Amino acid sequence: MARRSSMRRRLERLEAARQRQASPVYREAWVEMCAGNCVETHVETTSTVDDGRWYFEELPGPGPQLSDFGQFSLVMYLTTAEMNF
Repeated sequence: MARRSSMRRRLERLEAARQRQASPVYREAWVEMCAGNCVETHVETTSTVDDGRWYFEELPGPGPQLSDFGQFSLVMYLTTAEMNF
C-alpha cells in the first residue's frame, strides 16, 4: 500500500510540473509610437530578445496590428525620445 501512495504522489508532482510548463510565457512589447498625425497605423518588428521582449515600430498605413503577433503580458507605447533614452 505504501508503494502505491508514493507512486501516486510522484505522478501528482509530475502532472503539476507539466501544467506549470504549459502556462503562457511572459512576453513584453515595446512599441515606438508613430510620429506626427497618424490616423491609421500598423506595427513592424524591429527586433526580438530571447528573454521575451519584443520591439516594434508603429508606422502609418494599413498592415499588421500588435494582436497579430500574439498575446503580451506587458505593452509599453513610447515616443522616439523615450525609446532612445
